[in-house]
Amino acid sequence: MGNQTSGITTVLCSRCLRLSSACYIVLFVAVFLFNAVSVQANATLIKGTVIDKETKTPLPRASVSIPALRIGAVSDSKGNFTFQAPAGDHLLEARYVGYETYTQRIVLKEGETREVRLELSSHSIQMNQIVVVGLTGEVDRTTLGNQISSVSGRDVANVVSPSAIDAISGRVPGVNVTRNSGTPGAGTFITMRGRKSILGSSEPLYVVDGVILDNTSLYDGSGVYQYSNRAVDINPQDIESMEILKGASAAAIYGSAAANGVVLITTKRGKLSSYDKPAQINFSTSVTVDQKSGEVPLQTKYGQRVPSVNNNPGSNDSWGAELAVGTPVYEHSEDPFRTAISHEQSLTISGGVPQFDYLINGTFAGIQGYVEGSSLERTNIRANLGISILPGVSMRSNSNFVTINNDLPQDGSNTSGILLGSLRSPPEFDNTNYLKPDGTQRRFGTYDNPIWTQKSNIYNSKIERFIHSTEIKWQPFTYLSLDARVGMDRYEYKNKERLAVGSASTTNRAGYIADQRITNNKMNYDFTANYQRRWLDDNLFTTFVIGSQVIWDNRTSNYADAENTLPFYDQISAGAIRDGGSSVTETKTVGYFGQLTNTWQDKLSLTLAMRRDGSSTFGSSKKFHYYPKVGLSYNLSREEFMAGSKDIFSNIRLRGSWGQAGSPSLPYAYATNFLYGTAGFFDPWGRATTASRSGQIGIKPGGGTDAASFIVAGTDDILPELTEEIEFGIDLGFFEDRLNFEATYYHQDISDMILSVPVPTSTGYDQRLSNAGEMWNKGIELTLRANPFATTDFSWNTILNYSTNKNEVTKLEITPNQPDDANVTLGGGFVGIQNVAMVGQPLGVFFGYGWLRDVDGKILYSGDRARYDENLKAWVRDQSAEPLEDDYGFPYVGAPKQDVDQKIIGNSNPDFMLSWRNEFTIMRDFTVSFLIDAVMGQEVWNGTRGALYNFGTHGDTEDRYDPWFNFEGDPVMDISDPNALVQATKEWYYRAYSNGFYINEPHIVDGSYIKFRELTLEYRWRGLQAWNINTIAFNFSVRNLLTISEYDGYDPEVNTFSAAEGRGYDYFTLPQVRSYRFAISINY
Repeated sequence: MGNQTSGITTVLCSRCLRLSSACYIVLFVAVFLFNAVSVQANATLIKGTVIDKETKTPLPRASVSIPALRIGAVSDSKGNFTFQAPAGDHLLEARYVGYETYTQRIVLKEGETREVRLELSSHSIQMNQIVVVGLTGEVDRTTLGNQISSVSGRDVANVVSPSAIDAISGRVPGVNVTRNSGTPGAGTFITMRGRKSILGSSEPLYVVDGVILDNTSLYDGSGVYQYSNRAVDINPQDIESMEILKGASAAAIYGSAAANGVVLITTKRGKLSSYDKPAQINFSTSVTVDQKSGEVPLQTKYGQRVPSVNNNPGSNDSWGAELAVGTPVYEHSEDPFRTAISHEQSLTISGGVPQFDYLINGTFAGIQGYVEGSSLERTNIRANLGISILPGVSMRSNSNFVTINNDLPQDGSNTSGILLGSLRSPPEFDNTNYLKPDGTQRRFGTYDNPIWTQKSNIYNSKIERFIHSTEIKWQPFTYLSLDARVGMDRYEYKNKERLAVGSASTTNRAGYIADQRITNNKMNYDFTANYQRRWLDDNLFTTFVIGSQVIWDNRTSNYADAENTLPFYDQISAGAIRDGGSSVTETKTVGYFGQLTNTWQDKLSLTLAMRRDGSSTFGSSKKFHYYPKVGLSYNLSREEFMAGSKDIFSNIRLRGSWGQAGSPSLPYAYATNFLYGTAGFFDPWGRATTASRSGQIGIKPGGGTDAASFIVAGTDDILPELTEEIEFGIDLGFFEDRLNFEATYYHQDISDMILSVPVPTSTGYDQRLSNAGEMWNKGIELTLRANPFATTDFSWNTILNYSTNKNEVTKLEITPNQPDDANVTLGGGFVGIQNVAMVGQPLGVFFGYGWLRDVDGKILYSGDRARYDENLKAWVRDQSAEPLEDDYGFPYVGAPKQDVDQKIIGNSNPDFMLSWRNEFTIMRDFTVSFLIDAVMGQEVWNGTRGALYNFGTHGDTEDRYDPWFNFEGDPVMDISDPNALVQATKEWYYRAYSNGFYINEPHIVDGSYIKFRELTLEYRWRGLQAWNINTIAFNFSVRNLLTISEYDGYDPEVNTFSAAEGRGYDYFTLPQVRSYRFAISINY
C-alpha cells in the first residue's frame, strides 16, 4: 500500500511539475514579448557628438552604447552618432582607443530626442564618475559615502612588471605595495589602511569579473624562496580597470572576507564595431631589459683568514692579512647577476554588434631573471563573449586559461643562497671558476658557490589555471534587472625542488629532492536583483539591490621528499624517501545581502546595507554573523544657492560612512587539530599528518619536517575577526574641475583577533585558538589633482597622493598574569629578531636584542657603574656600584653592553607615503608620464650587513684596524696591561659587538626611500588610417629608474619572508629590478 501511494504521489508531482514548467515557459515568453513591444513603443532618440576633452576635436569610430541594454552606435567621421533607446534611467558609455572610458547616467523620457556631448579624456589621471562596486554593480561615485580609488587598464599595461597588481603602487593613497623581491614571479604584498591580523593575513580580497580569486602564496615563512602569490597569473594586457575598496565601510557587502579591502578587476570586452570594420585587431610586442638595482659595499683590501689551498675550502671569514699588491679581487656584489632579456607578445581580436560582442586574446610572456636559474613563462588565453539571447536577456561567458612555468632561485637565509654565498666570499676568491677538475663544486668555505648553485639547484613550479565566469542577466523592465553568475577558479600546482649532490643545504651534502602537488578549487555562485526607479517627479532616485552568494573552497596537497639522491636523476625514487604528507582544506560560506540607496535631487544620498554570512569556518556556537553599512553623501555644489560660485567651486561634496567587515576565518579553527600545515611546506590551516621513513606516524607543524608536534584544542565559540570602520571625507573641485582635492579620515577598530594560546598540558592539548586580540588603525588620505594646461597642442595633468596610518595593539590575552611585554610573533623572523604584536605598540614592531640602556635611555658601557633597580625595573647609574664587565670577556672599558632581554628596537611601519604623478601630452599623439613614489619612516632590519660584519667582507670593515670610539665619542680602551693602556681597534666591534648574530639593534636602519618608479614615453602614429590601421603606438617605459635612500643594502623595498605578516627583513634577499621596456602596438 505504501509503495502504491508513493507511486501515485510521484506521478501527480511529475504532472504538476510539467504543468508548472509549461506555465513558466508561457509566462517567460509573454514577458519577453511585452518587453520587446514596450521597448519599441517607448523608444526615444539619443544623438550627439564624441569629442576630445582638451582639443575639442571630433573622435570618429568611437563606440557609444548603453551596455545594460546592448544597444548603441559608432560615431561617424565627424564624431556624430544616433541610436534609439527605451525610456528610463540608463548608464551611457563611450569608448575610444587611447582614451579613458567615459560614463554618464542619463534619464530618457518617452518620445523625446536627447542630445548629449561626450568629452573623452586621453589622460588616466581623470576619474570616471561611474564605478563598478562588485556585487552591487555600477554606481555613481558621487552617491558614495566612502572613497573608492581606480586604476585604469592603460596604467596597468604601461607598468613594466609581470604582476598587474604592481600598478597599484603609488597610485592609490592608503595602499602600501611591496614586491618582495625582483626575481620573476616574486609575490607582491599589499596592505590597505594598515595591517589587520596577527595570525591570519592582511592582504585584500581579489575579485576578477565577479570571480573570487585565490591569491595564496605557497609558503610565507621560510626565507629560502620568494614564492609567487597567484595574482601574478593575471595578464596585465587583459585589464580594463581596477577599483580599490580600501575600508570595511566600502567592502562590507563582501561580509566575512573583506576587512582587508577588495581589489575589483574588470577585464576587457568587445566593443561595438562599425559595419565597414567588423573587427578590431590589436597586436603588441615588447622587449624588456632587466638589471638588479642597488649595490652592497664590500671590502677588497683583506683576504681570507685561512686561505683556500688546492681547491680545498678555507675559513668562512675574511679577517686575514692585507692582500698583496696586484692580487686579483672580484666584485662579489655583481658576480651573480646578469642583464636579463625578456619578451612578450599579445594578440587581441574583438568586435561587436548590438546582439553580440566578443574578445579573444592570447598573450605569451617569457621573462628571464637577472640571476641564472630564475625565469617565468606565462601563457594567457582568454575569451570574453556576450550575447543577447532574447530582448532583455543577455549572457556573458568569460574564460581565462593560464599556464605558468616558474624557476625560483635560491634566496635568503639559506646555505645554498645565491647572495649569502656570494657576499660572504673573500675578495680574492673567484666564484666564476666554480668546478674542480673532478666536476664537484669549488667553494671558498662551508657555503655553496653561488655560480654552482645557479647551475645545479632548481625549484620549479608549473601551474595550470582555469578562471571562468558565466553570467546571465534578465531585464524584464527598465527599472529591474536580475543577474545570476557562476564563478570558478581552479588550478593545479606542481612543485619540484632539487638540491644537487654536494649542496650545503642537504644532509651530509648527499642531495635532496621534494615533490608537491596542490589542487585548488574555488567557486562562487552569485544572484542579485537590482531595482532602480525615480519617484516624486524624478526628485528621488532609488537603487535597491538584494542577493545571495555561495562560496566553496577546496584545497588538497600531497608532498614527499627524499635524500641521498643520484646526481643524474630528478625523481623521488632516486633517493631514500624521508617524509610524506598530505592535507585537505574545505570551506563553505553562504551570504545574503541587501543595499538600499536613495538620492534626493541628485544632491543628498543615503546608503543602507547589510550582509549575513554563515560559514563552515565559524564556531558552532554562532554560525551566522551580520555585517552592516551606512553611507551618506551630500553634493553641496548642486544646491541652487551655489549657482553663483560655479566658476570657482565646480564641486563640493561631503561624505561619511560606517561599516563592519570580517577577515577570512581559519578553516577548522573550531575543531581539534593535530597539524596546521604539511611537512616542509606551509599550507595554512589544513589538516594533515605525515609519515616518516621508519613507518611511525608523526604530527608536524608547518615550520618544517623536523619541527616538534603539537595538538590544538577545538574552540566551539571561535568568532571571525571583525573590523569596524568609520570614514569621513570631503571632495572639492575648482574651476570646472581643473583642480580637485580629496581628503579622507578613517578610524578602524579590529576585534576578535584569533591567537594561538597555550593551555596546560594536563588538558591533553598544547594550544587552543582564541579571540584574544584587539587593535586600531587610523589615518588620513589626501589627493590633489590638477590640469594646469589644456590646449590643442599641449596639456599637463598632475596628481599628488599623501597618506598616513597609525596603529596600536590594545589587547592581547595570551596567558593569565602575563608580563607587560607579553607578545605574539608574526610570521617570518629569526630567533633574535621578530615582528611582534605587543599591547601599546604598533603591530609589526621589531622585537630583538639591543644595547643595554639606563633609566634615561642612554647606552651603558663596560666600566660604567650601574645597578638594576627592581622597583623601577631599569638600570640606574650609581657610583657605588661595581663596574660593569665586558660582555665578551675582553679587557675593554667603554665597549657597549648588550641587553640580555629582547625588547622593542624598531618599527617596520612607515610614517607616511607620498606619490607624485605627471602626464604631458604634446600635439595630441606624444605622451610623457612619470611617477615618483616615496615611503618614509619605515625601519628595516639589514641582517645582510650584520652578517657581513661578522665575516669581514662588508665595506665598513675595511677600517678594522682604526682606533675604536664608542657612541659617545669616547675611546674604547684595552686595560689588560694597567701600565700600558692601548686603544682597541674596530675589528672586534665588527666581529663581536655588532655582528648581527647576537645583537640586532645596530642593524635596524632607516628604510625610507624615494623612487623614480615609472617613466613612460609614447608616440601614437596615425599615418596608416587609409589602410584601416588606426594607430601604431611606440612605447618606451622604465620602472625603478632611480632610488634615493640612505639604506646601505641593495634595496630597502624587499622582504626575506615573502608574503608573511612579518615585514621589513632583508637577509641576503635578492633585490628589486630596474626594467627598461620597448613596445610596439598596432591597432587595426
